[in-house]
Amino acid sequence: MRNALVIALAVAAATVIAAATPAPRPDGEVTRISPPQQGQTIDVALTSTGSHPRVGIPTFVTTDSGASAQEIATTLADVLAYDLDFEREYYIIPRKTSASIPLASTPETLPFERWTNLGAEYVLLGTVQESGGKLAVNVRMVNVKTKPGMLGGPAMSYEGCTAANVRYCAHSIADDLHRTMRGVEGIARTKIAFTSDRAAQRMAGRPTAGAGAGKEIYIMDYDGANPRPATANRSLNLHPAWTPDGQFLAYTTYARGTPDIFLASLFEARAPQRPAAAPDSVHNFFPSISPDGRKMAFARSGGGNFDVWVVNRDGSDARNLTPNTKESDETVPGFSPGGDLIVFTSDRSGSNQVYVMNASDGLGLKRLTVSEPKTDRPRWAPAPFNYIAFVTGGDRIHDIAVLDLSSMQTRILTDGASANDSPTIAPNGRHIAFVTSKWGRDEIAIIDYPDGKNLRRMTEVGNNTYPSWSPTPGK
Repeated sequence: MRNALVIALAVAAATVIAAATPAPRPDGEVTRISPPQQGQTIDVALTSTGSHPRVGIPTFVTTDSGASAQEIATTLADVLAYDLDFEREYYIIPRKTSASIPLASTPETLPFERWTNLGAEYVLLGTVQESGGKLAVNVRMVNVKTKPGMLGGPAMSYEGCTAANVRYCAHSIADDLHRTMRGVEGIARTKIAFTSDRAAQRMAGRPTAGAGAGKEIYIMDYDGANPRPATANRSLNLHPAWTPDGQFLAYTTYARGTPDIFLASLFEARAPQRPAAAPDSVHNFFPSISPDGRKMAFARSGGGNFDVWVVNRDGSDARNLTPNTKESDETVPGFSPGGDLIVFTSDRSGSNQVYVMNASDGLGLKRLTVSEPKTDRPRWAPAPFNYIAFVTGGDRIHDIAVLDLSSMQTRILTDGASANDSPTIAPNGRHIAFVTSKWGRDEIAIIDYPDGKNLRRMTEVGNNTYPSWSPTPGK
């Protein structure tokens, strides 16, 4: 009776906390308001897929002398330099190297010889003015080598930039430059959700209360900036998964005492939904939302083995897709880009391997990994990429691998020297975030696909696990 009362109070407390937790502040909408005019062209070198233009990015010019205006001008340039370097479409002249070059507000006054001496072919010239918290931002790519002073591309102006969303403004410009000049869908405006114990709060509201630190869901910018909590219930919150519109997060939580899946709005303070709601004797884990946002796949255990289930987002038509596997565990489901298939892991062969089946009925079963000793956490890359990322290896040392679905060849991306886990793929298919023990604790890192280069550490506080990359805003 006492345990039942504790759990009931925990449920009430969790509901209040969930409803009262402020939603992450929307970044606003930043849009380009000056499309290229007739007759304006972009240098071929900036659009050629075989080139990697060398670009300098000076601090934006502002006529405001205040510290705030100068910080905004510097932040815009710093973030843009990181974003443009991230996709490896440009070679960015290090900002420290060019710091002594005088700033210019127009192409005519740009000290092009100083830039060419550093090897720059183009300079991204930017200006910013602040008024009442709103920013007037203009950028233009200027050719400083082939024809000094010649414009490399049209002038671009942006609205929606404010003093409160400077980083997001820079992210928007970077995505625009990648799309306009390189034909690449940038991911600078995306987010990564993850689980962390960084708050170091003791767990509450569980029969095992006090047994350890709680783990909350956090959201950070793709580059690791601006981490903020999305849950605050002092329980275990795991396995975040985004809806396709980026408005909701599904996640596993122990807030009710036994593991269940919540579907919570990120922008409205209301109680979360429970699409997979079931008696406390049933445990639900690892949610995955279909590409059309209408269904959720998840792993369920009723006191025995795990099976893969699907349910409509409103909680109707819950179905077990693997009902005839009572001697094995089927778990960690993930939808294909078209939503017609589900990838998952099963130990029916004696060790965990990656399988795929029809999302509608569980038929069409096919084993995808054959020679791997043990696999886990498969995730399907977005179209038009045709690969699955997964974990492979032993109990202590395991790596992030990718399976090319065209050739059925597997490639290991990580270094084989640490525990690497839980891959999640960027919406443009060019990067993979994952958990690694490389730096001692569990941290989130990013590497590039397909070569596994450019390892970047995204977290440095607490233990951080289960990353989930958001969709691109507006897609």
